[in-house]
Amino acid sequence: MASSSVMNISGSSASDIELNMSFDASSFEASSFNDNVQNIQPYRFEPDVSNSDGLDESDASNGNIDEDENRLENTNWCMCGSCVVMPTARECICCQESDRVYSKRESFNPDTPCITQHPGFSSVCLDVYVLETAYYQYRSQYGELRASNEERNRYTAYRQFVRWCWGYLGKTVRVPLPSCAVAKIRETFVTEHHRGFQDVD
Repeated sequence: MASSSVMNISGSSASDIELNMSFDASSFEASSFNDNVQNIQPYRFEPDVSNSDGLDESDASNGNIDEDENRLENTNWCMCGSCVVMPTARECICCQESDRVYSKRESFNPDTPCITQHPGFSSVCLDVYVLETAYYQYRSQYGELRASNEERNRYTAYRQFVRWCWGYLGKTVRVPLPSCAVAKIRETFVTEHHRGFQDVD
């Protein structure tokens, strides 16, 4: 049966095939096509980015926290009871003020007042074996970090906290960490010097 259809095609003349394959657009179709091309809107059918996919507006900007000098030299802004005085207003943020950290804490137990009391915090950010493994990943991407073990663990703990709460932010995106989390990490990995939050240059 297949051979007979091949025979019919091979028996057709070249002009028959050309007639079967030709296509002419009418002037009406061509003008309609041109009108439709002009009305194309890029990304029209792409999904909108929701706050769960990117940074929350309050986490990304921290606009009112940045300028609130009333936060300096006190912890009146702390809602979890574990924050400490920080050197800049931007660093004076409680775990209950960051949407991402708040939802991470709430997902475990809404009655837990501070993210540092979440069992995941200790496992992800303070366990030296987890930090050692995370540092190997960092080192393979960015190279050796020239620092003492305590400094390296503290730096890696900060990175782990961000990854745990925000996921991947990108190389040049930084967020201030809650004072309570920073204090617990600094208390665990004691060093003489610490820099605090720094924006990307």
